[in-house]
Amino acid sequence: MILTEDKTYTMSLETENHYSDSGLTNNTVELEFTNKELLHAILTCGMPIQRLTAAFPEKKRLETLYKLFLVETALETEGDRLKKSKKIAYLDSSEKSVISYYMGMFFTKMISHRLYGSEYLTNLNLIETPDHREYIDFFASEWRPEMIGYSPVSQSWNVWEAKGGSNYREQALKKGADQLKAIGTLNGVRPDPAAVCMTYYDHGYLCGILREPEGNTEGEQLKFSEEDFYKAYYKPVCELFLDKSSNLRLYDTYAEVSLDLPYFTEDYKEPDERKICLGISRKLLSHLMDGDYEAVAELRREKTQESCPEGAYMGMDGVYIR
Repeated sequence: MILTEDKTYTMSLETENHYSDSGLTNNTVELEFTNKELLHAILTCGMPIQRLTAAFPEKKRLETLYKLFLVETALETEGDRLKKSKKIAYLDSSEKSVISYYMGMFFTKMISHRLYGSEYLTNLNLIETPDHREYIDFFASEWRPEMIGYSPVSQSWNVWEAKGGSNYREQALKKGADQLKAIGTLNGVRPDPAAVCMTYYDHGYLCGILREPEGNTEGEQLKFSEEDFYKAYYKPVCELFLDKSSNLRLYDTYAEVSLDLPYFTEDYKEPDERKICLGISRKLLSHLMDGDYEAVAELRREKTQESCPEGAYMGMDGVYIR
């Protein structure tokens, strides 16, 4: 798979609504998405490990290259379908699990955006507590959901548990549903939705399943500020602009960084150089550089469409990819 090729992909996605008297109701859709849409999800998906390297902002560029490497080597294409690559068959099961973990996170971010308008999705343990003394690690990580999202259109908070694997696993889905029940409310309201998203392979083709379990109000009553949520979401993006090797360019209304991207596969004949550009408005960048997340939150509430270069893909988070 070459993520920088302009293509539209399709994957089968099964959606299961919450439990009712008649059990689960499900529906299968063919989800279409572009390479730039997937790149946006990959590049804006923060990972918990970034807390360990706060003094090394340059690591974000290296982490980005690693994430792109994983996707390009784990998947291959057949028409508009994505398939499990034969190149990773020799890997140890533990190594495959790491790839599946990342893939689950990336596609959960994209799917949550497409189906629920969750433009902002970040890891729960990257959000600081209201007193800023620690992060939200209020109970064992194995038994709590991974990600918190926000939909600016419906102004609703949502909770996600990402699962990834080689095969469909009902036990993992059930565990994900139990993890979601650990949170009862977010800032005083029930999450809408609370869902577990699993990516897996069916006869080698990448598929997904989305399950919304039965509603629950007995979990943790979680509170955090809007400013701290945006800080957790945008800090990984901001680190790319702080990296001296990211080739920062400033234009009239927006700024962007470019990442030189090698071809990871051995059998691919390299043409001209390839790169990915990520950009945001100069106003947003200024607030991020100043650490003024109150201004960031106010700017995002305005919901104004920032300008971007022609042909770029921009999310409602103000981040564009080209």
